[in-house]
Amino acid sequence: MAETLWRDVASDYDRSFASLCAGSGPALLDRVPPRSGVVDVGSGSGHLTAALAAAGHRVIAVEPDPQMRALTGSRVGAPVLAGGLPDLPLAAGSVDVAVANFVLNHVDDPRAGARGLARVTAPGGRVLATIWGSTPPPQAVLWGGLLDRAGAERTPAPRLPADRDFDRSPRGLAGILTEAGLAVTHLGTEAWEWRVRAEDLWAGLTSVGNFGIAWRAQSVEVQQRVRAAYDTVGDELVFDVECVLVEARVPRA
Repeated sequence: MAETLWRDVASDYDRSFASLCAGSGPALLDRVPPRSGVVDVGSGSGHLTAALAAAGHRVIAVEPDPQMRALTGSRVGAPVLAGGLPDLPLAAGSVDVAVANFVLNHVDDPRAGARGLARVTAPGGRVLATIWGSTPPPQAVLWGGLLDRAGAERTPAPRLPADRDFDRSPRGLAGILTEAGLAVTHLGTEAWEWRVRAEDLWAGLTSVGNFGIAWRAQSVEVQQRVRAAYDTVGDELVFDVECVLVEARVPRA
């Protein structure tokens, strides 16, 4: 269910929300030991993969969507493995660090996904994961306000079944990593400022993920009213955003 939201949106994602998700990159890079073997799980369009490679790490990118794989490959100049959580196409214990940047909040079974990250990481190695917290981010608040002003139909966003979902908080993310047999060494939040051109954000808001679902549910008349309201926000938008970041280690035997 969750993965299907990312099909056929790679180009629009790359010009919009890719730069948002890249904002967690510096905090993640700070937690990767020098010259590590790293898997970037759910690489998207490859911004974090490229940053890891530029920092001198040996990086393997894994991505289920073929369009996203093509973008990552063009960005890093290397092949990208087809696959996703929980069944990564890697041997057990084959990497020093597994990074899942905004992935566990988009898979159908987050706990199975956490076990998949733990499986491919060597004893003593690190798992680094980020998710969006439960508080609506500012871009979602903006979009919701525009929809309400236009009299839009507010369709419920797809949700995981209760037995698969988890609390979108530092403790919630740490909990599913602990259940996967990992030892949590850090849990907290990271904040940064996201700047995005209005036209680039519009491309994402009208196609990607739950934003795209809400947009496609509207009549042409409502869409026209939303666009007219959006045209008043200016040429560039600036958001203060925050994510959850958890680091965990694979216990040594």
